[in-house]
Amino acid sequence: MGWSFPFTFKDSWAFGSLISATDPVAVLSIFKQMDADENLYAIVFGESIFNDAISIVMYKTVISMGESDSSIISQIGSAAGKFLVIFIGSILVGAMTALIVAFI
Repeated sequence: MGWSFPFTFKDSWAFGSLISATDPVAVLSIFKQMDADENLYAIVFGESIFNDAISIVMYKTVISMGESDSSIISQIGSAAGKFLVIFIGSILVGAMTALIVAFI
């Protein structure tokens, strides 16, 4: 109907990846005011950090897709590989940091 800006498929995915990570600052603030359980606070905080990281990786992956002349299958494989490398690397960094802090 021509009522909105004509986004490409890639633009739509990039925009969706940017707004998909909800920031629970208000929820965490209310938890702090209500003296909510510390475990619940930690779970919500950890989930928000995880969502932010996924959003950044997804945005960078979507923006980089289509820049080369390779097939869509190889681009999807490359995106999945990048995600796995960042995901496993993040787990290793987090685990090593936790072990060092626990040791100290």
